[in-house]
Amino acid sequence: METLNMQIKNPGPILAELVLSIQDFNDTENIYLNANDANRARATIQTDYQKNIIGIKELALPGFLKRLGIRSLSLNSQYDSMLLSELDIITSGENTGKHHWRDIKNDKLIAALQMLFKNCRTIAFGDWANASDASDIWTGLLTDVIKPLKKKDLDFIFYLGDPDKMIFFQVDEILDIISDFSYAGKVTFFLDEHEAIKLWMVLNGEQGGASSKTYAPDDLKRKYFSIFRTMSIYCLAIYSFTDVIVFTEEQQFVLARQKANHNIELAEDARDNFVAGYSSGLLMQLTIAHCIALGIAVFVTMGENKNSSSQKDLIAYLERWITDLDKPESSLLQQS
Repeated sequence: METLNMQIKNPGPILAELVLSIQDFNDTENIYLNANDANRARATIQTDYQKNIIGIKELALPGFLKRLGIRSLSLNSQYDSMLLSELDIITSGENTGKHHWRDIKNDKLIAALQMLFKNCRTIAFGDWANASDASDIWTGLLTDVIKPLKKKDLDFIFYLGDPDKMIFFQVDEILDIISDFSYAGKVTFFLDEHEAIKLWMVLNGEQGGASSKTYAPDDLKRKYFSIFRTMSIYCLAIYSFTDVIVFTEEQQFVLARQKANHNIELAEDARDNFVAGYSSGLLMQLTIAHCIALGIAVFVTMGENKNSSSQKDLIAYLERWITDLDKPESSLLQQS
């Protein structure tokens, strides 16, 4: 895609279709491994499932995978979930406190991880800027574990985090690493609007905080598009409090969204909850627009209802969002 040609998506049909998809959804094939303990009952054994807000079986993400900078995984039912505990056993003892891939890896660990990733559907990583030695660890995972599997059907989800304190070399390197994951499937790269502006400034050698500059909406879209063109990924999505701007090779669009309560929007678990919804959309084989809308609906619903969130709450939020689209201020937002 060589030119910027942004379309405006009407969220109404997308949301209505989501309601029907969720109501009809019955997943017995997948397991979602979640790093966010607050969103899941404490499991005493590794087969003690609880269904999440979408209706997918959910388990705790092993601690070692958290150390690798992984946020969540979804697995198919062919994987024996009892093997998950072996990851922590293999890496305990002499590996405690080690962060470099060369110090952690061994034949037994690589074999265990390959068995895991062989049965993966989606792999979501944490914020790169907040993960110690993430560039090194993720390169090792790709080179030694994922590439030898010769899989081409994985969905990878990345977040940058705040690149403000990073130098150009570090940022340029991680963008290349994220692009390299396209070898094994589709890569989606998420940024909030502040991170996206800061990223553009780092890549273009501009100084000063993003908050000190004001850009026109069309100028921002051009800057975002330039980021997308520097990478070899399936999708770049930049979200704000009011919309999500999406770039893929096939389409570019803006999806208007509801503005959530400030505390929900910036909650510590907001991204985990969004990824849970987005990953579920991928498992349901929905379009990118539907996946993003589902991610938004899940993180807002979870923020509003906390641990008591149910599928009924999720559908109620989607229906409320549909109703709000008829309000005059919503119509103006969709046309902006």
